[in-house]
Amino acid sequence: MMNMRNLRSVVLWSSLFLLAACTKSEFLPDPEGIQITFQPEATQTVEELLAESPAKLYYSAWQRSNIKNILQEKGPKLVYTVFAPNDAAMQAAGLTASAITQMPLPELDSLMMFYTTIGPVTQSELKQRNDNFVVKTLLQRPGLYLPYYENTGTGLNQYDLYYYRNYVGVKGESLLINGKNSGKLNYLPATNGGVYILENTVEKPRKTILEALTDDGRFTIFLESQRLADEYYIEAMINDMEPLFGYRPSPEEVLPYISSRKLYQVGWGINAPIYDGYVGPNITISTLFAPTDEAFHKAGFQTLADVMKFNERSASTIRFDENLFTGVGGFPMDTVYNFHRDWGRMFQPVTSGGDKAYANTTIFYGNVLNAGLNDYMVNLGGNPPAEFAYKMPIEFSSVNNSIQMKAKGSAYPAATVTETDINTLNGPVHVVDRLIFPKGFKLN
Repeated sequence: MMNMRNLRSVVLWSSLFLLAACTKSEFLPDPEGIQITFQPEATQTVEELLAESPAKLYYSAWQRSNIKNILQEKGPKLVYTVFAPNDAAMQAAGLTASAITQMPLPELDSLMMFYTTIGPVTQSELKQRNDNFVVKTLLQRPGLYLPYYENTGTGLNQYDLYYYRNYVGVKGESLLINGKNSGKLNYLPATNGGVYILENTVEKPRKTILEALTDDGRFTIFLESQRLADEYYIEAMINDMEPLFGYRPSPEEVLPYISSRKLYQVGWGINAPIYDGYVGPNITISTLFAPTDEAFHKAGFQTLADVMKFNERSASTIRFDENLFTGVGGFPMDTVYNFHRDWGRMFQPVTSGGDKAYANTTIFYGNVLNAGLNDYMVNLGGNPPAEFAYKMPIEFSSVNNSIQMKAKGSAYPAATVTETDINTLNGPVHVVDRLIFPKGFKLN
């Protein structure tokens, strides 16, 4: 018979899963061929609606492309939704009638697939949600593989193919895609899906987070302080490992022994293959809160050298532990950066056996950065008991229509999000004007 402690644990886990299901931002479209929710006002097909819509340029590209064949190959009863920019939006993006005529067929196909998703995305569904509806487009990015979720791949190398996703929500009478205003909500129900007419095109991400931050120029201290800290850490490991190994290991040889350290490039780029011929997860998607150089100045760090000098206070703790056979120790700024880039997960509770609750999705565009996230379960599920679930460690609020955020319990001033939704292959980047210091952090 189940004892009371186990029963309470089961009930708590069930409650937590229900909470996560209600707030989780990730959503995968319905299976191909699913019957669409009855829409009594629908009398025309998607293509018929496009032909009569104010998206004439988009429809001309649709007609020239192979999109109809691509859709037909997925089954005769296919339900799909199209997000079609109107003529003004297409022209503003340089997609004029002349440009469309001259576009190579593969480019036209990619354009159509980027704006098309399998399954219904109804207006009523969007209006009922407080989070974003995740639309998986038909367009795949070759060579990129996400951590396993949809059962692709075999054995230890299970992965998901990287399909571009757009995060769709409604604010008032406006349609938002990836946090950006796409114009007035204009939905046309179809007998085999639906059409949204957009007043702006949707930006397709082309850069990784690391590329976007580097090219921007506002985040020099943030980037360089992490790069130099990693170099110092690896060099310390090499020095400690050399007498044990009998030779001086290379930085690449050190990496397996410091897997607990989140190197600054991890999650910000495309990972190199583990070995020649490896096909498996090489990119992750989350949310980054990037502090500008000015944010460091407000905290008293006027230069990169100031940050590195501050880090020196704990340099002596960094060493290779012979008993654990792993690197230990870290820098004080590691804890600060962890709140910016990984939701403070370095403080996530761990069982005596070292187990942690599984990571929940953490992809949040600007339109959902609000107090509704304060109870979100950042990590949930897996082997640990329910009390090891990890709730959002950041408190979001709105002041004078500005998004503010701070580590829960921290006495430091809140950071203001000064720019939202820099879209990258690794997910959204939001710019903040202050560093996020955790509770009890000592600057002096």
